[in-house]
Amino acid sequence: MKAETLLVPFKYLNPSRITGPIFEKELRVSSRRKRNYVLRFVYLAILLITVLLIWKSEVRMSGNVAFRVSRLSRAGLTITGIVVLVQFFAAQILAVIMLSNSISDEVYHKTLGALMSTPINSFQIVMGKLLSKLLQIALLICLTLPILGIVRVFGGVPWDYLLKSLCVTLTAVIFAGMLSLNISINHKHAYVVIIQTVLMLFLLYILLPWFGAWISYEYLDVREIVIARHVALINPFFLMMALLEELFRPGNTGISLFGWGWHCLYMLAFSGLLFLRAIIVVRKKALLQACGQVKSAGRKWKFFASSSKGQKIRRVKGQPLLWKELRKSSFKINSIKTMLSVVFIIGCLLFSYYMGSREKFLDDNETHIAYCMLFLILGVFVTTVFSATTITSEKVSRSLPVLLTTLITDWQIIRAKTLGVFRRTIPVWSLLFVHITIFILLRYIHPSTLLQVAIIVFGATMLVVSSGIFFSSMLKNTTSAVIANIIFAAVVWAGIPLAAMIIGELSGMNDELFEFVIAFNPFFHIGDVMDNASGSRAVKTLAELDYNFLIARWGYWGTTTFLAFTAAVYAAVGMLFLTLAKGNLRRKIF
Repeated sequence: MKAETLLVPFKYLNPSRITGPIFEKELRVSSRRKRNYVLRFVYLAILLITVLLIWKSEVRMSGNVAFRVSRLSRAGLTITGIVVLVQFFAAQILAVIMLSNSISDEVYHKTLGALMSTPINSFQIVMGKLLSKLLQIALLICLTLPILGIVRVFGGVPWDYLLKSLCVTLTAVIFAGMLSLNISINHKHAYVVIIQTVLMLFLLYILLPWFGAWISYEYLDVREIVIARHVALINPFFLMMALLEELFRPGNTGISLFGWGWHCLYMLAFSGLLFLRAIIVVRKKALLQACGQVKSAGRKWKFFASSSKGQKIRRVKGQPLLWKELRKSSFKINSIKTMLSVVFIIGCLLFSYYMGSREKFLDDNETHIAYCMLFLILGVFVTTVFSATTITSEKVSRSLPVLLTTLITDWQIIRAKTLGVFRRTIPVWSLLFVHITIFILLRYIHPSTLLQVAIIVFGATMLVVSSGIFFSSMLKNTTSAVIANIIFAAVVWAGIPLAAMIIGELSGMNDELFEFVIAFNPFFHIGDVMDNASGSRAVKTLAELDYNFLIARWGYWGTTTFLAFTAAVYAAVGMLFLTLAKGNLRRKIF
């Protein structure tokens, strides 16, 4: 009896009381999923290939000893900087994606209410879901530690840089994961959670610091270095860039040295607040579900609220699946939160235009390159996520087997899903075309760019839509399909150009291989189009426009023809993906 009394304090200190059985269950499930092992293999393979290519390009064994030692040190700095940046961005993206359906799956499958009838509490539910996903990301981060440890032997890499970058990465990952988990409580679709989380992070890390810095500089007369230090306290991206600059040029910046520890504490504090909110909201949702109450749709404005009384039945015209996909909305503007979010985004865009007109840089081509590049990245990202959910949503809801027993053919299903994604991404792509139209009317952009930008958008959209449908037909769940499609887009438009640049240097081709590969990149296309047809060049005639696509210099029609050829190549690859997706429909039903 005395021994049992002595063991009572250790029972409360047992970690299993904090994590609960949810954590153990998630670990068992994760250990049986092939995608986690494939993800680790791909991640490590990319890092090793990058290290080998940088090593080959930086290290020269010829020359005296001092020269070789200096090249080793330079190679160590370059490898460390690239590996840390890749780890920083990839870990946050994976945290957002992995936790996008952590709570929504329990709500959607009606298991959250059943959990409340057990000794498991809401704290253990949230903690188990969070730690199980973060553990998978921590394993990926641990894969980079041996590489960084070996590279540091070459010299030039201070140990405190590795410590600072690791702490900043971990706190940023925890915050991004907690934000995604909170949003997933109220949304059952993973793609909605991913998009909302990315937009929220963009607001917190880009828009608010930029607006606060402008107010401080214009009206409070605060020095730029002071503003930068305060921004670094709450912005991990800004702090990571400052750390990287300090790595290559020690002593040139004092931003990263000021309060990086306080930054980590602030991020953990904000994550703790999100954690408490998640516990409270999960408990409310679970109790409502346990009592048999239907989840409320939230407060709606009467103007947007739909009523079944007196509502006309919509007749299905044509193919039923295509009819349904073309009428599926991308974002339901039926609540105050969604409406305020849309108004806020439009307000931020208009405010940036106001600032541009006040500072008189709207007539610069660099400004429109930045705007169009941002809109293109946003459109490609949303399209990549939407397309990867097309078939997996049917698998999760168990409606795909029923769909395959109807008279609808496989090609009709693929075509309906493809056109549905094009239809649902129109609001996002409209930001790019509205921007171009406005500044065409203001004579800051040449009118001919509308055709060229439309061709660029069509080619890029066709590729990511078809690849997303392919991965969605091949994989079982939405999370895996979204991760695969994002990795595919990153490899095609970022990884291949980087590899071409390094291989070109190793093979003695200089920049020729890189120029050839980048000439087929839509992000380079839109940058070159805006560089040569905006600003002071917006008033030129078609004959005076001169484009430089690295491999050749063409006029307007020659450039447009090349863009159309690139879009045709992307469309041909897309048709190949769609053909493969059609073959997967009846082979991978569940």
